[in-house]
Amino acid sequence: MISKIIRRTKISEWAYIVARVRVMKRKLIPEEEYPKLLNMDLNEIARYLEETEYKKEIDELAYRYSGVDLIDQALSLNLARTYRKLIRISKGLPKDLIVLYLRKMDYWNIKNVIRGKMFGFSDEEIEGTLIPAGEFDEEFFKSLIARESIEEIVEVFRGKPFYPILEKLLHGEKLSVVEDELDKFYYTSLARLSAESIDMKYFIDSIRMEIDITNVRTILRLKKEGATVEEIAGRIIPHGYQLSEDEARRLAAMDIDELVKSLEGYWFVDGVKEMIGTQPVSKIENMLTKNWAEKMLRKSHNYPLSILPVLAYMILKKVEVDNLRIIARGKESNMSVDEIKEQLVMV
Repeated sequence: MISKIIRRTKISEWAYIVARVRVMKRKLIPEEEYPKLLNMDLNEIARYLEETEYKKEIDELAYRYSGVDLIDQALSLNLARTYRKLIRISKGLPKDLIVLYLRKMDYWNIKNVIRGKMFGFSDEEIEGTLIPAGEFDEEFFKSLIARESIEEIVEVFRGKPFYPILEKLLHGEKLSVVEDELDKFYYTSLARLSAESIDMKYFIDSIRMEIDITNVRTILRLKKEGATVEEIAGRIIPHGYQLSEDEARRLAAMDIDELVKSLEGYWFVDGVKEMIGTQPVSKIENMLTKNWAEKMLRKSHNYPLSILPVLAYMILKKVEVDNLRIIARGKESNMSVDEIKEQLVMV
């Protein structure tokens, strides 16, 4: 199907969706507004969001939720609607690539439903973590949450290509391993697509960049947790942009000092090397996200009539939602402004 669409893709299709995305991007909360948000309480943050693109969701949910729960739910709902809007306003190859990219939301939601069930969260709490913007809609995930057991949830996906991964949960595999395997399945299926046009090459290269970021995060996280080299190597995703599978496995076998030296020259390394071994993994992950978002923005400026401006916007929107959620949860936990600020990703 994709090859057929490639042959009849028109410049006008890219021009339209990119123009729409440019308007949507202008509505993101500017960086200079974050100091104000950091000095607000939860009610003030909710009122602030009522003056932004989140107004509809805040108003819609205010009768059911308050405080951090209201903000959390509104952010997730707005993100899902934003992503679905991108599908709705696109056509041809742009639409197909957006749909392919947003399959990651299906895996995100499946993981959250299973994790929530395993740890005894309420149905409402699980629903609040969902971003139904992929193949499966909100009603599907509500029906999934209503299932009584992990076995029933897994059975729903029998016949899907990723079913054998979920089935491992029924044979005692750790949830974290299954989650990483779902990520590997998602990224590998996209990275293996054929780059039959320059548009497809931009898309596949972007996916491969994301694989680089994911692999570095995996290596650092698992090293911190004391995983063996074999355990880390088994969770490396192939087809990276600059960091090949063999190179990633080699990094996994190094001690921290060697690893830092070996990262020299990679596209994602700015500001990261200095943090490894001295800063929490969460802060390093934030720097990786920042570098990834900035790289995508630069590439999108160089190739404006392509999927790159759309992907860059999607990344920036997710970063904004994550930042707002961190601020709200930090306020709820009585964290200091400086503590919250350290966890934000500013692009």
